[in-house]
Amino acid sequence: MTPPSPLRLAVLFGGPSAEHEISLRSAREVLAHLDSARYLPLLVGITREGGWLGPEASHCMLEGEDVDEWGGAPFLPDDCACVFPILHGPGGEDGKIQGWLEILGVPCVGSGSVGSALAMDKILAKIVLRHAGLPVLSWTEVDARELEGDVAPLLEKIAADRGFPCFVKPTCQGSSIGITRVEDADGLLAALEEAFRHGPRALVEPAVQDPREFEIAILDGSEPLVSDLGEIRLEDDSWYDYEEKYESSRAELVLGPSGLPEALVSSMKEQALAAFRALELSGMARVDFLFASSAGRFWLNEVNTIPGFTSISMYPRLMADSGVDFTRLLDRLITQALATREKAPGEAAPLHWVTS
Repeated sequence: MTPPSPLRLAVLFGGPSAEHEISLRSAREVLAHLDSARYLPLLVGITREGGWLGPEASHCMLEGEDVDEWGGAPFLPDDCACVFPILHGPGGEDGKIQGWLEILGVPCVGSGSVGSALAMDKILAKIVLRHAGLPVLSWTEVDARELEGDVAPLLEKIAADRGFPCFVKPTCQGSSIGITRVEDADGLLAALEEAFRHGPRALVEPAVQDPREFEIAILDGSEPLVSDLGEIRLEDDSWYDYEEKYESSRAELVLGPSGLPEALVSSMKEQALAAFRALELSGMARVDFLFASSAGRFWLNEVNTIPGFTSISMYPRLMADSGVDFTRLLDRLITQALATREKAPGEAAPLHWVTS
């Protein structure tokens, strides 16, 4: 009997977001662990300017070589059966790619357009999660237009509402990009200006005193797999910013017993899954929590729909700790994407593009 041909899987990576390089790192790891007997990866690199590249240029970009072309409009390789978007941040994780693929009727690994858009927008996500009864930190929303004219009343209001220290965040960014920890009123304006370099809306949250940071990985299915806790530990009093995540060695990712009461751990895992469902997610997610030891309580900090797949990323490490190694994890994600598309109810027929 002739063995079945490998499934043609389009792997999207790169992109115009500030997380371009992280996407390349994730894509390299995914390709290294993909079962070559089952899947034929079709590389589609996206430049920092948003151009979509053919196979040869995509390979060069993935290998860190200079790409001497701008790329073109979005496309999919011929006979592509499924898409794996390894695109972090805006332009890849915010529902735009997912919506395009839904129109085309092509299966896509991970969440759909609605869930991706909700989870990417920190303010919308907080509203949905709070409505679902899940614990989130209070926040103040700020529009870039509010910095026009006299900003003193705005800064005074934020200081009164959130206190110091606080965190100023762009609404739609990942990997802690554009986030500033503000220690006093003197740093607030500069922090807002930095956030607005990444989008027109920002939010301000109070800092949690002496926080511990935990992450939980979710793998969707008929019975979703919710991992145990992974903890981010830092050597000093710094916070888990972009540098700590990807450029320094001071952050320690700790798996295993957390020392927290079992009831608290169970509650955190239950609420991670509740957040996954409230935001209408599918496929996978990493749910991040902040725990205040002095208060004995936790807050849901962020839900990431395309978590990092780098060699140091918590999501694949938590899945491996749960008994699902990297290769099997990828297989389950792709298999579920295909199954989800087959049973999607009430959808219009996919469009067929005709060129003249």
